[in-house]
Formats: sequence, structure tokens, C-alpha cells
Amino acid sequence: MANFNTHISTAAVVSGLLSTLCLQVGFVNSDNAMVLILIGTIGGILPDIDLHYSYPSRIIFSVLGIIAALFWVVSEENSRSVVELWLVGLAIYLFTRYGLWRIFNIYTKHRGAIHSIAAAALSGLATTAISYQVFEKSDFLSWLMGFFMFSGFILHLLLDELYSVDFMNRRIKRSFGTALKVVDSKQPYGSGFIVALSLAIWFATPSAVIFVDTLLSGETYSLIWHRMLPENLPF
Repeated sequence: MANFNTHISTAAVVSGLLSTLCLQVGFVNSDNAMVLILIGTIGGILPDIDLHYSYPSRIIFSVLGIIAALFWVVSEENSRSVVELWLVGLAIYLFTRYGLWRIFNIYTKHRGAIHSIAAAALSGLATTAISYQVFEKSDFLSWLMGFFMFSGFILHLLLDELYSVDFMNRRIKRSFGTALKVVDSKQPYGSGFIVALSLAIWFATPSAVIFVDTLLSGETYSLIWHRMLPENLPF
């Protein structure tokens, strides 16, 4: 499997390239472009959330705890005192960083149910629903954020599979096939929970019509082509 530095750097680069493309064709503004990079990078390390007592796992839960705490502070700033915001925000961070982290270490197995395409879909749907329901983003932008999360997650799985192939010695390692799978058949309960939760979250997502139509539109790719290179080239 690829190491943590490879995952986070690759996810950041790919998300940055895609975000720049979205910015140049007018899909997002500069602020949302930065958010897309962050979301794609988080997606690129999210499958390692089930690593037991590892450095990447601690980083992931620390980041999630900070995001959750900041969301609380922003959403409650006009109805709570400063001390209340600080104390509850700290409690949310500590619960996420140590409580949820501990639960994941007990009930999950690395490269198990979370290391799957189904889990990637769940992360994308959850991001879309949260963007729309909580942060009140538009239908299109919410699905775009979910797509970046899904893409970063899938990129992680692909890198793990790629690193399972030893091209120099022309052999396939025993870990091949354990990362990129639709569901984990060895963990039917965990996989079933992920699928069921994905279906439930689907009903909290906005309409995907505009997002799908934009992706399938020939005008979209014509615009991308015209923005890809400088207009004053001699050819």
C-alpha cells in the first residue's frame, strides 16, 4: 500500500488541478475552489481512518474534530457566550479525536468495509448532503463537493492497488485486491451498514439533474478545451 505522504500529496495535487479547472470554466469562485482542494485532499486520506493506532489515523480524526468544532462555533456564535463556545467546541474536538477514534479502532479492520467503493460513495453522498443541508450550498456545488470527496477516496484505493503490484520483479503482492473492491464480502454486517446508510443519506441530497447535465453536456467540454491553452498560440 502507498504511504501517508504519497496519499496526501497525490490527493492534494489532483484536487488542485481539478479545482483550477473548475475555477477557470466558471463552476466555482476562488473561495469554493480552495474548499474543493481541501475536500479532495481529505478524501485522499479518509480510507485510512480505520488504521489502528497509526499516525495517519490520529491526523484524520484531529482534522475531523477541528472541522466539527469550528462548525459548532460558527453555527452558534450569536446564541452562546464566548466561554460556552470554547468549552463545547473543545468537548466536540476531544470526543471526535479520542472517542470516535477509539470506537473506530475497536470495531473496524484496516482494508475492510471502509476500504471499498461503497464507502467512497457514502463519503461522497454525506459530503453532498452536508454541503446542501447544513452549509446551504447550491445543488450543483453540493454535488461537486461530494464528487471531489468521492474522487479523492477512489484515488486512495487506486494508489493502494497500484502499490500492490511490484513492476520491477513482475509479481503481484498478497495485498492486491484488498483495497479497490465494491464491498467487503468478509465483513457483511459492516458492508451492509455502509450500503444502508448510503441509501438513507441519498434522500437528504439535492437534485442531481443540473450536476449530471453539466457533466454530460458537450458545451462543458468545449469550454474546457478553449480554456485549456492560451488563446494567442500560433497553432
